[in-house]
Formats: sequence, structure tokens, C-alpha cells
Amino acid sequence: MEEQLQRLGHENVACVLTTTSCFAPRGLDRVEDVARLCRASDVPHVINNAYGLHSSKCMHSIQEAHRIGRVDVFVQSTDKNLLVPVGGAIVASSNEPFIQAVAQTYPGRGSISPILDTFITLLTLGRDGFDKLRAERKVRAWFKWKEVFGISSSAGNI
Repeated sequence: MEEQLQRLGHENVACVLTTTSCFAPRGLDRVEDVARLCRASDVPHVINNAYGLHSSKCMHSIQEAHRIGRVDVFVQSTDKNLLVPVGGAIVASSNEPFIQAVAQTYPGRGSISPILDTFITLLTLGRDGFDKLRAERKVRAWFKWKEVFGISSSAGNI
């Protein structure tokens, strides 16, 4: 990636997009390494965290990337993370002027439904309910990988 950025020239790159989570069997990108590279190259870094809000590993990775490198924005899906119908997203950044600019590109055209659904879900769950969902996900993920490893081992693939 570093060679490609040098070849293209950082001024010709709109951004680097990384992904923390998506459909299996793909793992998360090395967002911390990319964040360091983006900081050194002065290239914006966008993280797709569509499925990652319930994953402490994904969230920690984003926090670390932000701490040690450059993360301009990360985007999370409300239906994949917050138990609401399709249609909402959370666009997050520590750069308030950037968030204000994003907000200005979409005023008045969006439905209130995703916001209202998210608000109702968060009020219903509360912090304890949300934390419980994250803990349950971690247990299920561990069980899944244990089973996959066992099947692969018994088939002679490991």
C-alpha cells in the first residue's frame, strides 16, 4: 500500500478505505497500520465499521488507529449494530467541522425513522442491555471459532 501511495502521489488519492468487519470468513483490515501510513502520507482514512459496534476487538482497533495514526471518519450501520430496520448509519469523527460538513450535505432529505428507531432501541436496551449483547456476541464468536477449528482439525486441514 505504501508503494502504491508513493507511485500515485498522496495528492491524487481521495482516501484509503479499510473495513473492520463484514461477511465471514474475512477478518478485519490492519487499520492501525493503515492509520500510521495515512498519517505519514497525509491521506484521509475512512473506516467501514458496518458490523463492528458489538465487537470489542473492532472498536479497540479503531480507538488504537485513532490514537496512533490518522482516522478521519468511521461509519457504522444502525440495522447491523443496533437492532433497527434498514436505513440508518452513524458517521463518526473527532473532527467536528468535518461532521458538520457531512451533516450539511444531507439536511431535510432523510427520514426521521432510522433516528427514532435507534433512539427507541437505545432507550429500551439501556447501557446494561447493550453491554449484555456485546458479551453474548463474544461468547458466540468464541464458540463458533472453537467449532470451526474442531471441524477443520478432524478433517486434517490444520
